[in-house]
Amino acid sequence: MYPEYEYDMDDEELFFERSERTSDIPLPPVVNGLLLTIWVVIFLIGLAVIYLAKNSVAGAIIIAVPTFIGMIIKPTFALCILMLVLPTGAGIAFRDSFSLDRGVGIALALSFFLNVIITRPRLRIGNKTLWIMGLYTVWVCLASLGGTYLTHELVRAFTQVQLLVLILIVYWILQTNGEAAFRWASRAYVVGTLGTIALTFVTGSAIRSMQEAPEQRYSATLGEATDANMLATLIAIAFLAAIYLFARDRKLFWRMIYLVAIVVLPVMLLKIGSRGGLIALFITMLSPLLFIRQVARRPALAVLLLFVILLGSVSASLVVRSSGLEAPVATRLTNLQQAEEAIDYRMMPIKKALTCVTENPIGTSFYGWFEKSGLTILPHNDFFFALGVYGLPGAILFTWFVILVMLTVKRIPLGFEKLYARAILTYLLVMGLNVGQLYQKHYWVFLAFVLASEHVAPFYTPTEDNVPAYDEYDDDIVLQEQFA
Repeated sequence: MYPEYEYDMDDEELFFERSERTSDIPLPPVVNGLLLTIWVVIFLIGLAVIYLAKNSVAGAIIIAVPTFIGMIIKPTFALCILMLVLPTGAGIAFRDSFSLDRGVGIALALSFFLNVIITRPRLRIGNKTLWIMGLYTVWVCLASLGGTYLTHELVRAFTQVQLLVLILIVYWILQTNGEAAFRWASRAYVVGTLGTIALTFVTGSAIRSMQEAPEQRYSATLGEATDANMLATLIAIAFLAAIYLFARDRKLFWRMIYLVAIVVLPVMLLKIGSRGGLIALFITMLSPLLFIRQVARRPALAVLLLFVILLGSVSASLVVRSSGLEAPVATRLTNLQQAEEAIDYRMMPIKKALTCVTENPIGTSFYGWFEKSGLTILPHNDFFFALGVYGLPGAILFTWFVILVMLTVKRIPLGFEKLYARAILTYLLVMGLNVGQLYQKHYWVFLAFVLASEHVAPFYTPTEDNVPAYDEYDDDIVLQEQFA
C-alpha cells in the first residue's frame, strides 16, 4: 500500500479529464519508433541534398512533406518541431517574406485542424485565462478599425488573431497529451536552442551579427538580426527548461544534454549583453526565497536550485576570465551612465503612454501611436504598451489576464512543474518591465506552457517529503490504491 495522498473531487475530475481521447492518433510503440526512425532518415537525406547537392528547394521539399504528414498524425510531434525552430526567430530563409519559423507555424495550424477532422476530440477550453486573451484579441481588432492606416492596422490585428490561435493550439496539445508531450516539447526547445547557437558560430552568423550590432554583441540567430532582448528571453527560458528537465528526467543521455545547456546558456546571455535579461534571470533564480516555507518542505529542490546557480555562475565566470567579453559588451554591463541613459530612454514612451491614454482612453491603435505620441519607439513595457496603444480596455484585459495566469500557477501542487511554471512567468513578467513582448510569438507560446503545467503536474499532493516522484508509478496502480 502506498502512502496516503491529499486529494479531493477536483483531483478526480482532473484525472478523468486527462484520460479523455488525445489529439495524437494512438499507435503501437513499435510503430511510433519506426515512423520516427524513417522521418530521421528522410530528414538527413534532405539535409544532404541542401548542403551537399546544393539544391535547397528539393531538400526542403524532401523534409517538408513527411514532416507535415507526421504533424497531422501526432500533434505532439508538430509541437516539438515548432519548439525546435522557435529559437531561430524569423531569421532563416527569404528575409521578411518567409522564414522557417513562420512556415512551421503555418504547418502547425493546418496540421492541427486536419487532425481535429480525423480524431474529432472534444475541444474544451476550461481555463478562463484563455477566454480573457480572446477578449483582448477582440479589442485589438476593434481598436485597429479606428486607426488612420487601416490596412496596416488590420495586418497587425490579424497578427494578434494568429497569436490567439497559436496559444490555443499549443495549450490544447499539451493538455490532451499530458506529461509526455510537455517533456518532449521542452526537450525539443532546449535542443533547438543549443543547435541554433552552434550553427550560428559554425556558419559565421554570430560573428557577422556582432560586427553589425552597434555594441558588438551577439544579437542574431541563423540569418537576419533579431532583437537582442528577445534573443536573451529565448535563451533564458531554455536555461530554465534545462533545469526543470534535469530534475525531472531520469535518462542519463538527456541529462548530459541538459547539463551542457546549464553550462553554455549563461555564457550566451553574457555575450548578448542584455541588462534586462540578466536582471530578470537573477530575480527568477532567487524568487523561490520568497516562498521559503514551501521550499523548506522540499529540501531537494532547494539543493538543486543552489547547485544550478553555482554551476551557471562558475561556467560564466570561467569563460569571462579565459576569453573575456568584447569591450563594448563589458562596458554596457558595467557602465552606470549607460544604464541611466537606457532607463531615461525607456521612460519617454511610458510617460507618453500616460499622456495618450488621457487624451485617447480607447487607445491610439498600433500605428496611430507613432503619430499621436510623436515618438519613433513603442513603450518598452507590456502594461504601458497595452495602456498607450490599446487604451484602458486593453490595459484592464491585460492585467486581468496576468492575474488569472498567476492564480493558475498558485493552484498547481508544489513540485517541479509548479516551480518551472512560476519561473517562466516570473521571467516574462520581470522582462516585460523592460521590453514589450505582447506582439512576440514566443511570449504566448511559453504562457501556454505555464497554463498547461496545471494539467501535467501530478494530480495529487504528497503528504510526506520522501514520497517518490509521480512518474515512478503507473497512474492506474496509484489510482487503484487510493480508491481501494
